[in-house]
Amino acid sequence: MKKMTVIVLIIFLTQIYLTAQVVTNVAPLKPGNKWIYYSYVVFQGSIEKYEVIDSLKMINDIQFFTIYNTPYNDITYTTLLDNGFFARYDESMPDSLYKYFKMNPKLGDEWQQNLANIGTTLYSTIIDTFSAPVFNKITLIFVVDRTDSGVVGSREYWTEEFGMLNGLYEQAEDILKGCVIDGVIYGDTSTVGIEDEEDLTNEFMLYQNYPNPFNSNTVISWQLPSYSIVELKIFDLLGREVETLVNQYYSPGKYHITFQIKDLPSGIYLYRIVTDNFSKINKMIYLK
Repeated sequence: MKKMTVIVLIIFLTQIYLTAQVVTNVAPLKPGNKWIYYSYVVFQGSIEKYEVIDSLKMINDIQFFTIYNTPYNDITYTTLLDNGFFARYDESMPDSLYKYFKMNPKLGDEWQQNLANIGTTLYSTIIDTFSAPVFNKITLIFVVDRTDSGVVGSREYWTEEFGMLNGLYEQAEDILKGCVIDGVIYGDTSTVGIEDEEDLTNEFMLYQNYPNPFNSNTVISWQLPSYSIVELKIFDLLGREVETLVNQYYSPGKYHITFQIKDLPSGIYLYRIVTDNFSKINKMIYLK
């Protein structure tokens, strides 16, 4: 019974550790860079802002950047090590360095770290890479899996240009909504502050096409609260596929596409959207 209690406690502590690791782990590191994340924890969401402020700190002969968090007013310290790893000062590590990403990442890269407080090993592996539009820019995305000896895990999507795009954890998720990198604003205008948080996309939507009915072409719009593969297809009333309009990876935001009908009879057609966490079907009417 005592052994089982210890195992449960280790798993519980590791879950907390993995859940709390990301968001404050930012890149690239340069004073003035900012990130706005929408953070979900147990079905509750909040807007969090992280900024590299113009203040350096020496710890154990290593120079760290100061990261300031709003609204919690927390400060953490991160650095780029000589071996190319981005690391955060973390006393739970034997060397007080939590390595969360690296320069020049490649598929298959793996690094290990001991979690001193709970006596286990954290494995970080780049399991996949793919290109997708991020803030209207085709970007190479690195999928990083973190596991504790295969028991508890998290998955994060990283880029060299913007840092972490998305983090998926036990009962939690972090989604990058916008950022300021080298003085350039990407994504939501709320990256300059958190006053506009009500404007942030926070739910999946598939809108009614417009115009409807239509006689040549119509516009189909949707919105995403998180990064996802999006599939948008047209069907007739018998369920036969007419056309695939979209089948690719999208960042959070609002999108639209024009459907131009060709060589089809008048009638009712269906358009269906499928994402990682959402699907919906709407009807539209075509009149020649």
